[in-house]
Amino acid sequence: MKKVLYGLKQALRAWYNKIEAYFTREWFEKCCSNHTLFTKKEGGNILIVSLYVDDLIFTGDNRSMCDKFKSSMMREFDMSDLGMMKYFLGIEVIQNEVGIFICQRKYAREVLEKFGMENSNSVKNPIISGTRLSKDET
Repeated sequence: MKKVLYGLKQALRAWYNKIEAYFTREWFEKCCSNHTLFTKKEGGNILIVSLYVDDLIFTGDNRSMCDKFKSSMMREFDMSDLGMMKYFLGIEVIQNEVGIFICQRKYAREVLEKFGMENSNSVKNPIISGTRLSKDET
């Protein structure tokens, strides 16, 4: 009988071991300073995959390599493609023809709502105008 692991303490390690084995089989290299970052080089192209618990994001400089990776992952694991990233770990990601931008506007709004400050007056700089700063040598 198979025991369901989701929600148990050892679930994360079991999941990491399984996905790490997949990356090893597929010739990915694990980053020596961040064990949740994997890269794969083919010719002059690179694919970068970052894991966070049971979520992953990936990018690369070759569309075909990215599509091949996505198809392989969908065959190997029960996963869904959420399309272009809009949010990751509470950070908003804006992608357009100019570039990729990140911001925490949504998070800031949630903090303001939490403390009942969503209708407060905004300021461009939170420091009092004319304040003199001094260096504390101690």
